[in-house]
Amino acid sequence: RAEQQERGADAAPMPMVFMCAGCRRPVGDTSSWVFNDEESGCILLRSAAASVAVDPERKVSKRPGECGCMVETLFCSGCSRTLGSIYRCTSRHLDYKRDLFCFSIDAVD
Repeated sequence: RAEQQERGADAAPMPMVFMCAGCRRPVGDTSSWVFNDEESGCILLRSAAASVAVDPERKVSKRPGECGCMVETLFCSGCSRTLGSIYRCTSRHLDYKRDLFCFSIDAVD
């Protein structure tokens, strides 16, 4: 029993799964966690689940402070809910977001 407890203490924690707030499909988990950006209300992951669709059309971000940033919108393939975006071209102060999956905290559970 003590051996089992030791192994349990050494084991890596199980990842937490993020799900679409609309249809509850998984969209990602904490194993690809980079960080959360409280200022913009998003969590940033290195990868996303297969249920996340990326709109290939790049758009200029209209968010304050993101002048000139090019983004692709993330959608849930189950319910078409907008989940967030991927920053493909950023200004220097937002380079940390480039090519990461930025999920809006209001769109995921």
